[in-house]
Amino acid sequence: MKNITKIIISTFLVILLANGALGFPGMGGNTSTTSTTNITDISQNTGINSQTDLNNTTSSDQGLIMVQHLIELDAIQLKAENKLLIRETLIFRNMGTKNFFGDLRTWVPDGSENVVVARSEMMTSGGNVPINFSRDGNIISWKDYIEQNSSLPFMYALEYTVQQKAGGPEIFSKKLAVPTLISYPYMEKPGLAAVIVKINKSQTSTVRFTDENGNNIAATEVVDGGISRFSSPKFKEINVEISPSSSPASTGQSYAAYIAIGILIILVILYPYIKKKLQPDKINNNDKIKKPSEADNAVSSGKYDGKKANELLDTKKQLLSRIKDLENKYESGDLLDEDYEDKRKSYQDDLTEIEEKLKKMG
Repeated sequence: MKNITKIIISTFLVILLANGALGFPGMGGNTSTTSTTNITDISQNTGINSQTDLNNTTSSDQGLIMVQHLIELDAIQLKAENKLLIRETLIFRNMGTKNFFGDLRTWVPDGSENVVVARSEMMTSGGNVPINFSRDGNIISWKDYIEQNSSLPFMYALEYTVQQKAGGPEIFSKKLAVPTLISYPYMEKPGLAAVIVKINKSQTSTVRFTDENGNNIAATEVVDGGISRFSSPKFKEINVEISPSSSPASTGQSYAAYIAIGILIILVILYPYIKKKLQPDKINNNDKIKKPSEADNAVSSGKYDGKKANELLDTKKQLLSRIKDLENKYESGDLLDEDYEDKRKSYQDDLTEIEEKLKKMG
């Protein structure tokens, strides 16, 4: 009989994850644009079964365990509003010596909105029935009856939204245990992970799980459909970070930008050398001075008429010294290109005229 019960529960949970009957639209194969069961349209049914014997119950939750906890995150449906849509399915079991009738509790993140709690029975098609609940800060609680050692306990569905920061990674945190308030032991059935996280996200996004200390959590098993299973969890809090990954196109554009910046830096460093290579040839010695034969058609300025040969030679030496000083100033950057060219041409013209007169003097 126990084996048959395990098979029934296992079959139900497989159907649950495969078809998304209790999940978000588009999750677990449910591609409808509306929820399979719109729990806001179902009439309230919070009464206790008339056959329940409340005289043989306890309000202590010490005998309660968490058989399975399914957390579904939809990062697509409300992305335009910068919100995560969350749906949790919790399955409790009463391992105590008495039937339980009292408060069941769970924790929701800061800023959780539009909270709805519903209940459904295993292996029935009655759908989810909203139940009354109360909220005290982050703690959601509702009162219900759990039969001792029941093989088909109730399933509770918790749905809400969590606001996210625009442009940043999507963050979701879930405390599984809160001191003095929530501390249900997670005791899974063989082959069924205690905590299952199912994420509906874009294909380019990456997911990271961390615990209450910021340490990375590795899933026991990851299967297709964005399902991560965690068996025998030791963590008391699970944090989910969904980060957008860079597409190949944007990555290529980033590389191109870095390459362009690198080229600009190299050009700035090599600018003095390039400038020196591109500037006109300088006159550094007598061999680079234009020969008189190259300026036979030059027009004499008349400023050196009547000068003797020794006077012309002295002037020539002065001009060569000035040209050398001019070159040094230009190389050090103290002269603009236009000033350098004008003075250099003036000195060159004078040298050409002096050379012509010295040649005529023999």
